[in-house]
Amino acid sequence: MSELDERHSPAHGQSRFWFGTGLTQFLATELRDFPGRRVAALRLFAVTLIIALVSQTLHVPPLGALSILVSLSYDAYANAGQSLAFGLRQLFFLFITVLVSVLALMVAGNDAWLMLSLSFVIIALALFHARLIAWPTGIALWYAIAVLYSPSTPDENIYHALWNIPIIGGLGLGTWTLVHLSIRPQDPRRLLAAGMVEQLAAVEAIFSGRLADSGVAGQQKATHGAAGAGQFGKLQALLGHAELLHPSMRLHHGTYLALLQEIDGLRQLAVWLDQSLAADYRAQPMNPEKLRVYQALQQACSLLRQGVKENLDVTDPIEVLLNSEILHDYSRLSHPSILTAFWRALQAIAALNSQLHHPAVSGDKPAEQDSSANGTASWRPAWLDYEFWASHADSLQFGIKFSLGAILCMLIVQGLNWPDINTAIPTCLVAAQTSLGADYRLSLLRVSGAAIGGLCAYLYVLVLQPQFDTIIGFALATAPFWALSAWITAGSDRIAYLGRQLGFSFALFVLHDFGAVTDLYLPRDRVIGILLGLIVMGVLDYALWPRRSSALARHHCIAALRTLAKLTVRLPDPGHLLSYTLPLRLAAEKDLAAAHDLLAHAVLEPDARLPAKAHERTALREIIRDADTLSTLLQVRKRYRLLSGQQFGHFPAALQQHSRAFDAALSLALEQSAEILQGGRRDSAKQVSEFQAQLKQSYIEHHQIAGLPADWALEWELRFMLDEQITTLIENIQKTTLRIPSKTTSLN
Repeated sequence: MSELDERHSPAHGQSRFWFGTGLTQFLATELRDFPGRRVAALRLFAVTLIIALVSQTLHVPPLGALSILVSLSYDAYANAGQSLAFGLRQLFFLFITVLVSVLALMVAGNDAWLMLSLSFVIIALALFHARLIAWPTGIALWYAIAVLYSPSTPDENIYHALWNIPIIGGLGLGTWTLVHLSIRPQDPRRLLAAGMVEQLAAVEAIFSGRLADSGVAGQQKATHGAAGAGQFGKLQALLGHAELLHPSMRLHHGTYLALLQEIDGLRQLAVWLDQSLAADYRAQPMNPEKLRVYQALQQACSLLRQGVKENLDVTDPIEVLLNSEILHDYSRLSHPSILTAFWRALQAIAALNSQLHHPAVSGDKPAEQDSSANGTASWRPAWLDYEFWASHADSLQFGIKFSLGAILCMLIVQGLNWPDINTAIPTCLVAAQTSLGADYRLSLLRVSGAAIGGLCAYLYVLVLQPQFDTIIGFALATAPFWALSAWITAGSDRIAYLGRQLGFSFALFVLHDFGAVTDLYLPRDRVIGILLGLIVMGVLDYALWPRRSSALARHHCIAALRTLAKLTVRLPDPGHLLSYTLPLRLAAEKDLAAAHDLLAHAVLEPDARLPAKAHERTALREIIRDADTLSTLLQVRKRYRLLSGQQFGHFPAALQQHSRAFDAALSLALEQSAEILQGGRRDSAKQVSEFQAQLKQSYIEHHQIAGLPADWALEWELRFMLDEQITTLIENIQKTTLRIPSKTTSLN
């Protein structure tokens, strides 16, 4: 995360809105060209143009504008499996919306106050559900359009719910899905294989670099990119998308998941080694036995990369390359070796890859049995218990608050008898974000997009519309504006919403009626409606359960630290890496990513410039950075312990006791850091470095490390270096948490 927002003077307050940069630099960054964006923009351009032409041809212009808003709201970079899954799921939610809307109108359509109360409950539950599953369901928005736009005409609203909502959803979702499956569709299975190949290639480059350090001919120090944040989560999502398009992959879900984790773990271990080796270590010559191990590892990694890329079973040649005698000539069973960890990881990857080519031996029956057992553990739905609602109180407050805003805007629109500003109603639902800062940023983008879209509409009417009077002319005249909207929407989350609003505002004006546009007041009223919705929600959001970005970020940091505390546990065997470590890792990554995003919005909140708030944001950024690195190192440490050849059970009791004490100290320090962040205490635990020093001394005495050859002394130095890095990070986190002012972490 950039910290430029903290360094700008008050005279550069504008930078708060543009993520720490000026407007010009922000636009230059967010509008830049790259191949993937061209494809995404082409898809969105095709979707909007098709919907506009269909709406004009079939004479359903107003519905076409709403369909364009729906289609622009979805991921333009979706692969084929993701597109299909998203389209099917959204169509299901569309059916639910129609059913709920019709039933609500039939039951309470003629009783205004009952209709208001029922609509408030329905929209609140829909928003709660969307927040709970982190999925843009659209139920609340579609329901509001069908029911709240004209509450005085329930009979017409039933017609709208039965026909207009399916037309909007079908035209928007159907066109979006078909275009994504037609224009450069990406097979998620190929993307999944490419992701694994990329990770294996990075490991191979690191092994080649180590061989180049020793002067091996034909090897060179190739550069390798660091894995992006959440890379494993993205590959796991690709697996789910691939299973939708290729159902046979579901039979091997557990094998694929284990393979992804093993490859990712191998890369983490290799990257850590590459970053930890200093220049003087690299300059030390390798003995012939160690050199042979590295050569075997590099060749095996290259062979596995080719096998994954070409979908081949390379078990037999891997067994020849990873001959146990080569490793045993170098390694010692009583000493941990990172090369042994690499060796076993590559063997595990080869075995898992082989299982994918032998269906008879690669089923995932145990996982299915576990899931069925979990399903019979409790017949009572979780949402019937008080604990469920208590644990999701923030999501419930979220739904109530923004549902109330939509109802208030509807009453204002009806009271003023100004139906053309009914854009205030969906504004309350669209502007619903995770925090005050996120609300303010989205509101800025919404107003900006609506204003630019209105200007584009006026330009179209005054300059282009008089030149064309056919459907072909309409397509040519509007194409530049659809293209502009598509290009902006295909950008990052920091600017994409502006493109959506630009496209919707332009479509709402141009597609308002069949034929030439004459109602020049529409853009004005639309912007007024948006401003009304933002004002209503701004007041409600600030006064009723305000969600401060920094407070939410602190909560996510607390959750991440407590999750990392569980990662310090010693596992009995590698099989627990999938069942125990993986869920904790994903939970920690999710919390840290959420905290990172929240801090980007915190600078927009009313008291953001107070010195205490700026100090808190800086400290939380440091915690997020250190916790993210710590998460990786704890995973490396687990693999190092399980795969490096250590015989922990054969170590003296005193050494085992020191090791367990060090693990307990790591866990306690993280738990106490979380308590400090939560405001429960202000004293730190005993320094973890003391336990680490005791464990190190115990290893030195037991294994007589001072008398070992240089290669084995280096192996132990690496082992101690890993513990020291973890210790340093945890103590840094402790110190940083103590710098944050003590206060309760309520969301107000």
